[in-house]
Amino acid sequence: MKKLFLTAGLAQFTAASAHYYPEIILDIIIPFVCLLLAAVAVLALQLARLKAKRDELHNLNALYKTFLDAENNLIYLKDENLKYVFVNKAFEYFFEVDLKNIIGNRDSVLPKKEFVEKLMMDDQKVLSDNATVVSDYEINGRVYMSIKFPVNLKNGKIGVGAQIMDATDEVMNTKQQLIYFQTLVSIGDGVIVVDQEGKIEMINKAAERMTGWTYQDAVGRPYSDVLVFSSGGGTEDPVFDVLHQESFACELKSNNLLISKDGSRRYVENCAAPIMDDMDNKVGVVIVFRDVTEEKKHNDQIRYLSTHDPLTGLYNRRYFEEAVKEYDIEANLPISIIVGDVNGLKLTNDIFGHNHGDILLVTAAEIFRKVCRNTDVIARLGGDEFVILLPRTTYDEALGVIEKIKQEFSTKNLKAIKSSISMGCATKSTPDANIFQIFEQAEDTMYSIKTLERDNIRKNTISEIVKMLHQNSAREEEHSNRVSELCARMGKRLGFPEDEIRKLREAGYLHDIGKIVLGPNLINKSYLLTTREWNEIRRHAIVGYRILNSFEDTLDLTEAVLTHHERWDGKGYPKGLKGEEIPRLARIISIVESYDRMTHDSDNQKARSKEEAISILRQNAGTVFDPELVEVFIELIESDDSV
Repeated sequence: MKKLFLTAGLAQFTAASAHYYPEIILDIIIPFVCLLLAAVAVLALQLARLKAKRDELHNLNALYKTFLDAENNLIYLKDENLKYVFVNKAFEYFFEVDLKNIIGNRDSVLPKKEFVEKLMMDDQKVLSDNATVVSDYEINGRVYMSIKFPVNLKNGKIGVGAQIMDATDEVMNTKQQLIYFQTLVSIGDGVIVVDQEGKIEMINKAAERMTGWTYQDAVGRPYSDVLVFSSGGGTEDPVFDVLHQESFACELKSNNLLISKDGSRRYVENCAAPIMDDMDNKVGVVIVFRDVTEEKKHNDQIRYLSTHDPLTGLYNRRYFEEAVKEYDIEANLPISIIVGDVNGLKLTNDIFGHNHGDILLVTAAEIFRKVCRNTDVIARLGGDEFVILLPRTTYDEALGVIEKIKQEFSTKNLKAIKSSISMGCATKSTPDANIFQIFEQAEDTMYSIKTLERDNIRKNTISEIVKMLHQNSAREEEHSNRVSELCARMGKRLGFPEDEIRKLREAGYLHDIGKIVLGPNLINKSYLLTTREWNEIRRHAIVGYRILNSFEDTLDLTEAVLTHHERWDGKGYPKGLKGEEIPRLARIISIVESYDRMTHDSDNQKARSKEEAISILRQNAGTVFDPELVEVFIELIESDDSV
C-alpha cells in the first residue's frame, strides 16, 4: 500500500509541476523520480530477501525445536545467571511444569527438589570451571546420567547447555551382564566363549584350572590350542559342528579326555551351543565342560564290581552265569568246566585272621591266572570256591590244567598252612548237552575228591603247622617231645587205658601248637613279659583249640589243649575253671609242662635243678596245680634219674 501511495503522489506532483514549470520537469524532476523509483525497487527487493531469511530462520528454529522436543532425554539451556532460556518437551513432562512458567526463571520454580539440587550443583560447576561435567544421579530407584557443557551466548556471556538421560535400564543391563559374567567366572564348570573365527574371547577360572591356560594366555588364541581333546568316547572337537552347521542343538558329550597344557588328562562332559544376535545370526560359541574323572572312576568301579569279585579281581558268579550262556555255542566245543575249592581257608581265618585268609584267596587267583589262558573265564563263586570255563578244551586237557594248578599250590606256604585245592572237572562235547548240568557234574566231582583228600589234608596241615612252629623255635620242638613223653609215663603211672595214654601223649605233643601265631622272639621267652606280650601268649590256648577242632581226628584233644593253663584255684585262663572242672588231661599237662619249663633254659631264664622244681611244684599244689596229681608226678620223677 505504501508503494502505491508513494507512486500516486509522485504522479500528481509531476502533473502539477508540468503545468507551471515545463522546462524544470524535463531537466530535474524526471531524473529524480527515476532515481527514487530505483531506490524503492532496491528497498523492496531487500525487504523480500529479509522476509525470506526470516522465514528460513523461523522454519529452521521450528525444525530444531521439533527434533529437541522429540528427544526423550531432558534438554535445556541456561543463561549466565542460570535462568532457563530453552527446555524441550521431555523437560516439561518430567517436571510437570508449563514452558511459560520455566523460561526466564531459575530452578526454584521446579518441583522434585532433590533432583533439582543436583542439577544446580553441576550447572554452577560448569560456569565456575568453564568445562564439561558428566554426572550420575540415583534418585528413587532410578539412575540418570547428565552431560553439561559451557555455551557461548549472543551477548558474549557463558551459559549452560545440558542433556539428561534415564540410564536405569542400561545400568541394570550392565549389572545383569556383570552378574552373568561373574557367575560364569565363579561356577565350578569350565566355560569358554569363542567368536565366529574360533578365537577365545573369555575363559573362566574352572576352565583355566582344567586346561592349564591362564586367561591372559588363552584370550585371542584359537580354541583348538587351549581345548585339546583325545578321543575318549565322544567328539574330539565340540566347537566345529556349532560353527559350521546351519542348525545345531546343544548335545552333552560324555567321557571326552581333555589334555591340559602340562599333559595331565581328565575326563570331562562338555556341551557347545551357538551364541546368536538379535537377527538370529551366529556370532560365537559357548563351551561348558565339567570334570567327571572321579565320577567316571566311581561309575567304572560300580560296573567293575557288578561283574568282578572285589578281593581277587576275578569274575563273580553273576558274570560267570552270563558267560556260560554266551560261550555255550557249537564253535566252542568241547567246553570244559573246572570247579575248585581252596583247602584251609576257614582254618587260616580262625588261626591268623581274615587278612591272611584273604591272602590265601588272592594267591589262589594269581595261580589260576598264571596257568589259564586269556580266553578262559575264571570266576570266584563265593567263599573258597572257584570255577574255570575253558572253551575248546577236552577233558584230558582240563585234567592237565588241574595238575598244573595243584603243582603251583604245592609250592605256596602261607603262615604254616600248606596251600592246596580240591578240584573236579566235566566236559560238554555235544551241542545237545546242558552246560549247567556239566557245571553240576564238575562240582560234584570236586566235592567227592575233597572228601577223599580230607585225611591227607588234615595230616599235612597239622604237620606243616608243627613243622613251622619248630622251625621258629628248636626249644619248642624239644619241649613238645619231652612233655609228650612225660605225659604218657604219667598216664601209665595213673593206670590209664592205652587209648587215654595215646590221647595224653598227643595232647602233650600238641599242647602249644597255638604258638604258631607268635613271633620267634616271643616263643622263646618265658619270664619278664610285658602286658602286651603276655596277652599275645595267652591267645595260644584258644588258637590251638581252633586248629585241632578243625579236624575229626583231633577233636578229642581240643579240651585238654584249650584248658592246660587253667589253675586249681580258678585264676587261670582262658575260661577260669576251678578244681576238678578242669579236664584231668589238662591238669596233667599243666604240671608236666611247668616242670619241663623250669628245668630247661629259656632265652631269659636259667634252668633250675630237679630239687628246686619239685619244691616249687609242692608250693603251688592246691593253688596252681591239682595237689594229688602233683604228688604222683613227683614220685614219678624222683624214681627216674633221667628226668
